[in-house]
Amino acid sequence: MPTGRQLKELGQFLKVRRAEVNPTEVGLPRAGVRRTPGLRREEVALLAGVGVSWYTWIEQGRAENVSAEVLLAIARVLSLDDTQRQYVWRLAGLGSSHFASSPAPDGESFRPFVDNWLPNPAYIADRVWNVVVANAAARELLALDSGRGNLVEDFFLNPQTRHRYPDWEQDAATVVARFRAHTANHSGDPLLEAMVDRLLARSEQFAKLWNAQEVQEDSCGIDLLQHPRAGELSLRRTTLDFTPRLGLRLTVFMPVPGTRAEQALSRLTLPREVRGSAA
Repeated sequence: MPTGRQLKELGQFLKVRRAEVNPTEVGLPRAGVRRTPGLRREEVALLAGVGVSWYTWIEQGRAENVSAEVLLAIARVLSLDDTQRQYVWRLAGLGSSHFASSPAPDGESFRPFVDNWLPNPAYIADRVWNVVVANAAARELLALDSGRGNLVEDFFLNPQTRHRYPDWEQDAATVVARFRAHTANHSGDPLLEAMVDRLLARSEQFAKLWNAQEVQEDSCGIDLLQHPRAGELSLRRTTLDFTPRLGLRLTVFMPVPGTRAEQALSRLTLPREVRGSAA
């Protein structure tokens, strides 16, 4: 059963998506100037074959037992993509992969799984995006030792982490969209909810992006990072579920073929005395 917070998130997400749909795109005639952009609630309900009162309840976060069939019809009207549909399903309690809390894992027991990727950066993070263990290249690349060790909080609150992203403003939107999609896998998790509340209170940028209700696939992507010694690196990020029972995921950064990252990665883990001679 979804929590009240999940249902409110579901309603807000649908409301934002509804405002993005041009009425003419779904076959509605132009009807003069509208006070608000997008579709009206009544129009979504009509096109989805849902009662207006029931759809209103969904947007208000009051629909505790919304069915997959109703959500599918609404998703069709709002032209939701696969990632957005999965997000909606999970918020409604129809596809969550939340697991019971387990004892915190011993990060060192997982060290071989990240060290074997050297010189490529690799880390394992928990469901709240706390880094459980990271190899030396990842610690250097992401400035993990300078912050709290939480990937989202450091991204928004730690200046040293921020400096590692040359396109920080653009990347911020991607990070929040990825994180929002991830949270739906653990709907109702009090640790995740507390973390979101902290960020909403401490970062205006995070709050603005979180309220934009964007979601994005989180399994892979291209990241551009800047390191003081290695320079600018174009890396392909791949994230794999490591052990779902504990909510752990392994992320590895591989150099984009044909870029200078293939040679530059080795500079991340040079011994201190070698760094000076190579400078």
